[in-house]
Amino acid sequence: MADNKEKHADADASGAALQAAMPVIAELLERGTRAFALGTWAEAIDSFGELAAVTEQTFGGGSQRYADCLVMYGRALLQHAVEQSALLAQRALADAATTTTAGGSSSKSGGGGDKMKKEEEELDAVEGAPAKRAKFSFEGEPDFRQVEGLGPGAEEEVGASGKAGDGASSKGKGKAVDEQQQQSDEDEESDENEEEEEEEDDFAAAWDVLDVARVIQAKATDRKSRLKYAETLMLLGDVSMESENFAQAATDFAQALEVKQQYLGNNNDDSRELAELYYKVALAHEYNRDTRRALELMADVERILGNCLASLEASADAKDKEEAVALRDVLADVAEKVREWRAPPEPAGLGALSSDEEAALAEKAKAMFKQALEAGTINDISGLIKKKKKKGEEEEEEESRSAGAEQTD
Repeated sequence: MADNKEKHADADASGAALQAAMPVIAELLERGTRAFALGTWAEAIDSFGELAAVTEQTFGGGSQRYADCLVMYGRALLQHAVEQSALLAQRALADAATTTTAGGSSSKSGGGGDKMKKEEEELDAVEGAPAKRAKFSFEGEPDFRQVEGLGPGAEEEVGASGKAGDGASSKGKGKAVDEQQQQSDEDEESDENEEEEEEEDDFAAAWDVLDVARVIQAKATDRKSRLKYAETLMLLGDVSMESENFAQAATDFAQALEVKQQYLGNNNDDSRELAELYYKVALAHEYNRDTRRALELMADVERILGNCLASLEASADAKDKEEAVALRDVLADVAEKVREWRAPPEPAGLGALSSDEEAALAEKAKAMFKQALEAGTINDISGLIKKKKKKGEEEEEEESRSAGAEQTD
């Protein structure tokens, strides 16, 4: 009797805990799903991470519900890492453009600074992010009097001290500017390193979270759980592709394909899903420099999509006809990709030009050189070059010099 009472008490406690946890789980799930749909990855990460923790406490660390929450959490981490990677790439391009502009303007005098400022303003207008380039300031020279410790009456003291004082003040200001610029460069470099580390941490965290989900889902045997397992393998493949671990990506995608082939049918939707997965495996092999295997897999993609197209074209449904048009475009893209992989484009050079194009290019080069020579940007040093004289000319010149010496004597 006592044992039964204890069992009933434990069941009641578990039921009460579950009843208390379900509203929290529902709220976190809704919040995370909404944030994910809006692309606010940080909020989605927080919501899904907390959801996974609550689910683990409620249902256990080996439950399929916990694995589902981990998948949502890992997907949000992956999306955030991809976004940060794209932002870093854009910043690198912006910094490169800024550095190039600054280098080109510093070699000129007069209106070089105005031109530099104008180009920076145009770059800001295109990118819409002027605050990303903290290395340069074009809003006027800052006041460094506070940096140098000068008081309110410092300008009068400097004026009374003469040219020597002006020179010392300018030297001090220049030193302060250099120190501030150096500190700014170091701070920005530190920020960029922190962002790169954060991006790598997000990819690593996404991999770890999804790998735990993979281990849990691999134990299930029903169709629904096995297809979820395949989806997790595909996400792991995506993480590996973004991390440029193409061999691992090919392995993950291939395992996902093997699982899906066991459960998906021959209808158009399932066939397109398989074709997409075949393409992912092929792409991973191509990036891993295994073009032969990639082309074999692309043949399967073309075969599957071709069967889908034939089925759609045979249908009398207007919607199927529209899908057939779109599918033909997809097949054309796949065929183009196959052609690229079979014969990679060679870099264009002079050998790729026709004789007429070469002649036109040569004339253009001559005209550009002549224009530069007339403008003075290229110095004509032909007058400084002494031509090598022939042997007969050298003997005649020597005899002339000897005759001149005798007449002098």
